[in-house]
Amino acid sequence: MQKIADYIFDLSPKKLAVYLILGPLVLFLCSCDNNPKSKLFSQNFEKSKAKNELEVISLDSVMSFSELREMMGKIACKRKVSGLKFEDNDTIYHILGFSSCPTSSEIACYFRRNLLTIKNDSLIIGRGKEKNKKPIKYLKTELENIISKPYNFQHNKDKLKPALIYLYIEDKHTISITKKVLKEIAKQFQNINPVHKPDFFNYTILFKGFDITNVPPPPPPIPPPPIKPNEIELEE
Repeated sequence: MQKIADYIFDLSPKKLAVYLILGPLVLFLCSCDNNPKSKLFSQNFEKSKAKNELEVISLDSVMSFSELREMMGKIACKRKVSGLKFEDNDTIYHILGFSSCPTSSEIACYFRRNLLTIKNDSLIIGRGKEKNKKPIKYLKTELENIISKPYNFQHNKDKLKPALIYLYIEDKHTISITKKVLKEIAKQFQNINPVHKPDFFNYTILFKGFDITNVPPPPPPIPPPPIKPNEIELEE
């Protein structure tokens, strides 16, 4: 200790000032690294992982939504689901995502669902002329609206019909928008379920390659061909 004290006293004023400035900073950075990050898991993530039914994708290594969908499609062809992992501030998110297999002709059917549609970082409310865009932060209010209506519940059960969330993000946006949306979905459903019970409001996030609210109507029916005069049977 005496040698350390002698060394400090022998330092020039400039060196001593540098140590006094950098010392606390180094200690602060080291203490930050020792703080463990919290983890947020979406419903059934850990269960699917335990059953070897999912493959994890790190969103930090993905550039765009379409690239992510391509990766998820390959996983779907293995009859598995995608576990999407990313970090935001002090939380590590683990979220289940679903996509269709591009080489499969199977069509998934989703009945009796509470439907939600998200395009980019906006929640789409309504259809057609009544379609309206709300910021993704409005999701909390929309979920509260769903809970407030008795017909959104399962028959004779204190559980809501599962939510089916259609998610489409244009490639002009970076993967940060995907993270932002997934984070908000996971947080809001997590806030709802513990108040009631873990499976009070289940949800599925379906990654789409197009905006389902902007699908053009089917073409009008083809009119029948005109009847030629010689095809008309004259009455005798």
